[in-house]
Amino acid sequence: MVGPRTARFGVGRAAVSTPPPLLAVISGPSGVGKDALMSALLAGDEFARPVTMTTRPPRPGEVDGVHYVFASSEAFEAAIRSGELVEHAEVHDRLYGTPRSQLRAALGSGRDVLLQVDVQGAIAIREAIAEARLLFIAPESLDQIEQRLRERGTDPAEIARRLASARAELEQQAAFDAVIVNVEGDLDVTVARVRAWVAGERARPGRRAVEV
Repeated sequence: MVGPRTARFGVGRAAVSTPPPLLAVISGPSGVGKDALMSALLAGDEFARPVTMTTRPPRPGEVDGVHYVFASSEAFEAAIRSGELVEHAEVHDRLYGTPRSQLRAALGSGRDVLLQVDVQGAIAIREAIAEARLLFIAPESLDQIEQRLRERGTDPAEIARRLASARAELEQQAAFDAVIVNVEGDLDVTVARVRAWVAGERARPGRRAVEV
């Protein structure tokens, strides 16, 4: 039997609800430093990350199912036909896409979700998932991107092509909810700014749960 003191306490106490996980889509030109930024953000257990599917071959040290889901062109096309991919795009002659199963699993963890995609993919996700929030990581200049691509040993012709793509992608910043400049040598500052942006978006009044 519940006593009156307990009953009054239960009636008078406001219910506390946990906000639904945020889907933060992080994008920007190739060579802007997204990989290093994501690695720093995901170093702890604060965020969840869905694994992107791609047809590009693994780079040294990359593990299938951890860094990417590496797939053949045939398997990727099958995923498109089945509706398994929330978005997909061709970037530098390779296909990239976000599997629904990966996104659902990440959101199901209860943690805020960080999804790294190219600019085309980010805009496609905004069209498919209205609750997604988009963050554009911008370089200080195109020279910064060129230097990073050279340090990777990228072919000169490929550098020229990627710089042309970067110019076009920079023109799409207005389609994003926020822009953060990744200052060379100040990764910790960029990480802190992204964390602050995520916290602000998570606390945004009226935010709805993400539906995939």
